[in-house]
Amino acid sequence: MEGIITTIKQNCRRCYTCVRDCPAKAIRIEEGQASVVAERCIACGNCTKVCSQGAKSYKSSIDEVLSLLKSGKEVAALIAPSFPVASMAPAANILGALREVGFKYVVEVAYGADLVNQAYHDFLRENPTGVHIASSCPAVTEYICKYLPEHVLHLIPIVSPMVATAMAVKQRYGEEVVCVFIGPCVAKKAEIQEPQLNGVVDEALTFNELAAIFNARDIDPFKTPAGEVDPPYAGMARIYPIPGGMLESAGIGDGVLDPRLIVTSGHEHTLEALEGVPANDGDSTLLIEALMCRGCFNGPGTSSPEPGVLRRRRVAEFASDSLYRQLDGSLSPFVDNVQPVDLSRTFTSHEQRGGQEPTDDEIREILGRTNKFFPEDELNCGACGYRTCREKARAVYVGMAEEAMCLPFILEQAERVCHELNVPWSDLRDVHRHLINSEKLASMGQMAAGVAHELNNPLSTILLYSHILQRKLKDREDLNHDLQLMASESTRCKKIIENLLDFARQNRVKAEKVSIEKLIKQATEGILSNSPASSGRDIRIVTDIAPGLEAELDHDQMIQVLVNLIKNGEEAMEDKGGTLRVTAYEVPDTHRIRISVTDEGSGIAAAAKDKIFQPFFTTKSIGKGTGLGLPISYGIVKMHNGNIWFEEEPEGGTTFHVEIPMTRPSGERSSP
Repeated sequence: MEGIITTIKQNCRRCYTCVRDCPAKAIRIEEGQASVVAERCIACGNCTKVCSQGAKSYKSSIDEVLSLLKSGKEVAALIAPSFPVASMAPAANILGALREVGFKYVVEVAYGADLVNQAYHDFLRENPTGVHIASSCPAVTEYICKYLPEHVLHLIPIVSPMVATAMAVKQRYGEEVVCVFIGPCVAKKAEIQEPQLNGVVDEALTFNELAAIFNARDIDPFKTPAGEVDPPYAGMARIYPIPGGMLESAGIGDGVLDPRLIVTSGHEHTLEALEGVPANDGDSTLLIEALMCRGCFNGPGTSSPEPGVLRRRRVAEFASDSLYRQLDGSLSPFVDNVQPVDLSRTFTSHEQRGGQEPTDDEIREILGRTNKFFPEDELNCGACGYRTCREKARAVYVGMAEEAMCLPFILEQAERVCHELNVPWSDLRDVHRHLINSEKLASMGQMAAGVAHELNNPLSTILLYSHILQRKLKDREDLNHDLQLMASESTRCKKIIENLLDFARQNRVKAEKVSIEKLIKQATEGILSNSPASSGRDIRIVTDIAPGLEAELDHDQMIQVLVNLIKNGEEAMEDKGGTLRVTAYEVPDTHRIRISVTDEGSGIAAAAKDKIFQPFFTTKSIGKGTGLGLPISYGIVKMHNGNIWFEEEPEGGTTFHVEIPMTRPSGERSSP
């Protein structure tokens, strides 16, 4: 089932923020990736708001709305009462911008809210006692239907202001009018799909989507002429987005001191209030106004830079200004002369709490797998996204969570591994950085291979015809220089492409048993005497190689790696000289060989550390390096199932490490 909220998997970074802030706990973690379970989701959109990596998105209606505007049909924009926060521009300019987009009518949903207020009065008059929950917030009603089905009968069976407004618009302007809701609410996208509502609202846009349409049409709300809304006109219900605005605009109850009223907003407080509602309040009356967001002006479909208190003020100022204009006659007052015959609806349970509950023994067994054997071991830190360790254990039991989500447990395991391997805890930062670089370089290698293959053939053709032209026009001295330049530059491009292919490791490894001692000796032999960098400088190479080391590797390719590392070390010391050390030994208990090249240079600049293995990045002057030496070395080592990394030396200088599998004695299995 496709839901309103989806996950952009490549952006998901195991932070579990979406789990933590999902009121329905509709996020399933599989192999570290957070995906939304459509059946459990209430489409509140909160996860799209709290995810800093942009890994959650909601279904876009931009293309559908643009298509409707181009269709020639009359399209009405039903603007939510919180529309003053849709842009930093004045509310009147936003109305004018909607006209420029192409909407035939612009009607305030606050009109439908006024109608809903009247319907609530009628309902409460007929049902004076009991527990009643306002049904204007679709995320709240969906949560109740899925997770608190015992309260479904307490939902006031009245349509939302959006639906009431659409009914009124069709009644006034004709059934053929297309209605597009525009507001801060993502849950409206789910509400308009409910079969019971019979498609009365055709599409639902968020304020963010509206801003994207403004950009696509090159419309600046600050520069558009001021506009006005179309009838039917709203009244007091313009304060609906403010918590308590429904009760106040409807004139229900006696204000904040009325014990019969509960006003709550924000998913934490709303869930707490709903879960604490009694199933039956006897002969008294309890009326609950609940919003899943902290006011509709804070909905996930808006990204206003203003803090919530200032957004609230914008809504209140517009409502107050409109009320004064209605009093002085410059704006038509609310008149319920366009009122749909029937605003009633029903709510049905589609419970998602089902499934077998784990026994206490099963919960203890799950907790034990993360070293929580006693109640005091249950930290209830919330890092996994669940409020308690037991709640997370239940999620693991039903397949919604993974044991590896427990951060304290993972840290304990990492500390234990570091202790066993005698690796300082502080070195984990470097390990993390190397892992990020590995992912980055793997992607760049794929890109390099694709680019190289695409360019190789046309460059070969250019080079071929350059040589043909040189032969045919050898008597044209005036063209000789240009043709030679064309051929030489094409040859240089082909050389760069060859280096790119080397970086991407498209060449095969011709593995053979090689003596590491002989390999290093060949790489270092005569390198200083043939290098201009060492001229006039006291640079010495010292080797320390454990005897008998052998590995299955490509001799020529690994020579290329070592020569590159040694030359880089030599160049790092060209200003002051020093000793270049090359060591090789077997890493204990790993059956791997580590070759290290240590220089006594000035080290690597902090800004360059994360770019060392990136293609074309170089700190050398123009003409002295292409920035492909280390990336190519990285590719060669990886093709040998090895690792390459660097460390800074405390006394100054840098050590590059190359670690590759060693040849095992015959009859002994190698690690995969």
